[in-house]
Amino acid sequence: MRVNPEYFAWSLEAQERYRVSMPDQDAFRLRQELVKTLFGLHAKTGEDLSEISDQFSDEKHLVFNRVLLPAAGVGEDFFFLNEYLDEGKTLLDFDTLYEYDYDDHCFQEQARKEQTPEYVVKPYRGALYYAWARLFIDGVFHYASLCMAAGYIYSRLDEFGQEKVSTLIPHRYVNAKDHGKREGKGTIFSQRIDADGKEAQAEELQRRFWDYLSQRYEALRTEFDGQARTAVYMEDLSREHDPHMTFIFSDKTALQAVRFRYFMRDCRPLAADRAELNVVINRERQALDAYLESTCRDILTNFDPKGAPFRKKNKIIIADGALNELL
Repeated sequence: MRVNPEYFAWSLEAQERYRVSMPDQDAFRLRQELVKTLFGLHAKTGEDLSEISDQFSDEKHLVFNRVLLPAAGVGEDFFFLNEYLDEGKTLLDFDTLYEYDYDDHCFQEQARKEQTPEYVVKPYRGALYYAWARLFIDGVFHYASLCMAAGYIYSRLDEFGQEKVSTLIPHRYVNAKDHGKREGKGTIFSQRIDADGKEAQAEELQRRFWDYLSQRYEALRTEFDGQARTAVYMEDLSREHDPHMTFIFSDKTALQAVRFRYFMRDCRPLAADRAELNVVINRERQALDAYLESTCRDILTNFDPKGAPFRKKNKIIIADGALNELL
């Protein structure tokens, strides 16, 4: 009422359109009133709001995001996708998860092609990888992650593999000489491996592990795409002040079956036993363990650090304030 009293006289369609394309000034005033009403805090500028948000505990973030969601989300569950959309586009421009994901896939592949002309564009087999969202599930606010099954298994294998590599060749990451130095409008993030004299071997094992993981990821994408199970696996990862649900989609047919405006209504009939994923995870983990053990033996026996090819190292610079949105 304080920001736009006419809102309540509009049709539901017009209200929804306003929520996803709210003018910046209205969005600021809405948040300004919320922090005042909820916490008795006063913000005169956007910078003030950012500073206030930076100081929030998980509990306060939950309270604020829960109250804000009906003014930002769409559909029955007030679904809000916390991801970047092209200028001029809103969530209402996409009916299903498939439409959004396919559009994003095409954009990303084209960007890679423009940056590297020899890049071979990959076919679309579902690309969602831990997209962030917020929604109400049976009236209860939840944070959510949206991911393809192949990507979910890839992330689990990455965790298992990193732990295995650290066991096979014990090492740790320490700050490099240029870590923390200022460059331009950012700060250099630079770390190196310390493996008690086996740094080159540890890096080679890490490199081969990443190559193997990349190959298995592509194989899993092809496997799930071919099976076309049209399934959704739900994993509740909720903790105190952090209600969180992960939605894992088997393949692109599952994305085609789920609409943003009816998210939970469409997901529930597709709900499948997560034990199906565990079978694939266990299979892949056993193969990964065998690969890493064999590869480590080969490296420790045959690898010559002096003959290793030179590889270009990328410089990572974290722009000032770039991580604020992750808080």
